[in-house]
Amino acid sequence: MRAMTTGPVYVVLGGTGRLGRYLLAELHAQGRRAIGISRQPGATVATRVDWIQADLAATEQWPRAQKQLFHLLAGEKEVVLADLLLDRTSVTSMRRSIGAVTAFTLRAQHTLVTNGFTVQVLAASTTATLAPRMLQTPYGRAKRAQALRYARLSRIDLVLLPQLLDAAESSGAGSATCTYGAAAASLTAISQEPADRSLWVVRGSVPHSYAQRGLAGLPTFLGALALSRTVSRNNPAAHRRASRAGLAILPPHIRVQVDHHGAPERLVHGFARQLGVSRVRSISAGAPHALPEEHDEKRT
Repeated sequence: MRAMTTGPVYVVLGGTGRLGRYLLAELHAQGRRAIGISRQPGATVATRVDWIQADLAATEQWPRAQKQLFHLLAGEKEVVLADLLLDRTSVTSMRRSIGAVTAFTLRAQHTLVTNGFTVQVLAASTTATLAPRMLQTPYGRAKRAQALRYARLSRIDLVLLPQLLDAAESSGAGSATCTYGAAAASLTAISQEPADRSLWVVRGSVPHSYAQRGLAGLPTFLGALALSRTVSRNNPAAHRRASRAGLAILPPHIRVQVDHHGAPERLVHGFARQLGVSRVRSISAGAPHALPEEHDEKRT
C-alpha cells in the first residue's frame, strides 16, 4: 500500500497538454505526488505521477475515471484538482472540452468532499476571459462561463495567465507573455497559498506594450472580423486575429483600459465583482511565492 502523502495530492486534468506537462514536471521536481488524467497515455518518467487515461469529453468514461481516481487516492486526505484541459482543435471542440471538464471537476469535487477529502480547485485560463463583450473570443466567453460556475465553490483559485509560449518562442515576444515553465511554477505557488475564493493574475516583470495602427488598421480588422463570422468561424485562431485587430485600431487612452492582454485593474475587478470572489491577488510569472498583500491588485 502506498504511504500517505505529506501535503495534497495534485490531480491534473489535461496532464499531457502543454501546460499540464510542465505542471507535472514542476510538481515532480518539488517532490509532490500527482495524478494525471488525459485522453492520451501519460509519460512514465516521473515516478511520483500516476495516470488515468480517459477522454473527459465522453461522459460515459466518467464513472471509470472516478473509480480509478478514488483507488489512487486511498489513504489521502487533501486533494488539489487542477483544471488545465483544453482542446484547441476547433471552436466546437474547445467549447465541448471546457464544458465537459467543468462538469467533471464539479462532480469529482462534490464526491470527494462528501467522502471526507479536503479539496481545492485550481482553474487556469488566459486573460482573454477579461475581454469586453465586443472583443471577446469563443474561448474567452467559454472560460468566463466556466469561472462563474467554479466561483460558487468555497475553495477555488481562478488564475488568469498571460499568453503562454515555449521558452524559445518567448525571447522575441511581447511583454504580456509567459513561458509554460513559469506558468507552472506560478500555479504551484498559488496552490500552496491558504485556500479561499480567490482570483489570481499572473503578471510579467515588464508592463504590457500596446502596438497601435489606428484607422489604418480598419480594413484589416473588418476583413478578420468577416472571416471569423463566416468561413473561419470554427477556427479559434481566426477569432483571436479579429480581436487583436480590433484592439489595434482603438485610441491609446481607450485601449489601455480594455486590452485584456495587460489585465487592467478595471477589467480584473469588474470580473471579480461578477464572480463574487472575496480576494484579488497577483503573482509574478515564475515566482515561488505570491506577492505580499501590499502589492496585490488595488480595488477600483
